[in-house]
Amino acid sequence: MIAYIGFGCRVLLAVVFFAAAVSKMLRRRNRTEFRASLGAFGVKPRWRSAVAAAVITCELATAVLLAADATALAGLGVGAALLIIFTMAINSVLRQGTSARCRCFGASTQPLGRRHLVRNAILLSIAAVGVTGTSLTTALGIAGWNPAALTVSGFVAVVLAALVISYDDLVAVVLPR
Repeated sequence: MIAYIGFGCRVLLAVVFFAAAVSKMLRRRNRTEFRASLGAFGVKPRWRSAVAAAVITCELATAVLLAADATALAGLGVGAALLIIFTMAINSVLRQGTSARCRCFGASTQPLGRRHLVRNAILLSIAAVGVTGTSLTTALGIAGWNPAALTVSGFVAVVLAALVISYDDLVAVVLPR
């Protein structure tokens, strides 16, 4: 059972990080707005392109690492490190009272808020469960995956990833201003 939960955590995080990276790269406007948004985090103009490229590269690398059993723990580690960095940056902006937009998934115009800290805490928890499941699976040498269980685990993970990606919109519906 834990093997399938670990697998689901990996799929969920891979989809979230892949969507985050692609949404920032998809349109020129998204790339430009993402680079510009880094100013609210204190990134100097001359460094914004490099930082934006590094973030996107790390998000893509996380998704790729999560795809293979042999590199899954590395992917979970990189993903967790990114989430910690993002959480610290968001927290810093919120503590300073600076206005910044969430460009987590490209074109969002939602201002950063505590809900983003909550989302990142949830994703960090998922990464921790993924590490536990993947580590136990590796240590115990569980073989003979059940294709039906993998399919269900993957499907649930993709649905949950879609909810994470749509988090700002869902919060706006549930908790209107």
